[in-house]
Amino acid sequence: MEQPSVAILPWMHHPVDITRCQELPVCSVPLMERRLQSVLEENMGISKLFSVQVALWQETVGSDDFERDLCINSPTESGKTLAYALPIVQNLSTNTSDRLFALVVVPTRDLALQVKRVFDALASSLGLHIGLAAGQSSLRHELSSLIYLPGEDDGPDPGFLSPLWFQSKVNILVATPGRLMDHVNKLSLKHLRYLVVDEADRLLREDYQSWFKSIVQDPVKVVNRTKVRGVGRGAWI
Repeated sequence: MEQPSVAILPWMHHPVDITRCQELPVCSVPLMERRLQSVLEENMGISKLFSVQVALWQETVGSDDFERDLCINSPTESGKTLAYALPIVQNLSTNTSDRLFALVVVPTRDLALQVKRVFDALASSLGLHIGLAAGQSSLRHELSSLIYLPGEDDGPDPGFLSPLWFQSKVNILVATPGRLMDHVNKLSLKHLRYLVVDEADRLLREDYQSWFKSIVQDPVKVVNRTKVRGVGRGAWI
């Protein structure tokens, strides 16, 4: 019996075989920010990058015309989280204004905490602020950690309307779909440069609250083209 055909995007016809990428000492990674190198070696005890990390670094760092989607299919424990976190932190290290530049969506709270820890470790000395929306606290408390709210001590004078209200406090947000949808109307995504969907096969198959359509297909929410979209086990976006 003839097997049903599966739709394949044109760029998926020519995948990068990560098994052909050699592990690389951190000190030899081209263009890596010195502070990031120090964090990896001294704070995280990482002396070399795995194949998937090298492959994604080569595809994303130093390419001024990088305006395409990526899908990563790599075994568990191969280092996918660090693979996408490294280039995002590297590319945002020179832009630490109060804007949300990267959104990482993951299916579970435990994975969200794990991914945030990786970003926290990498961004600790680079001036980037990492946010978490995964139901660890009340909606109000969680939202106040992500954006400036009216009446906050560190926010604008509550006696008048200020453009600072609802301005982002974080540069990178790690979120589960449900909590993301709880906050999405308050979050400004117009400066978003990176959208990462971790375990994309699961997230898109279950499509929690149609979060993907809400984020990607609304031109008011997303103005700039996102650069990294798909990270998961054999999934594509």
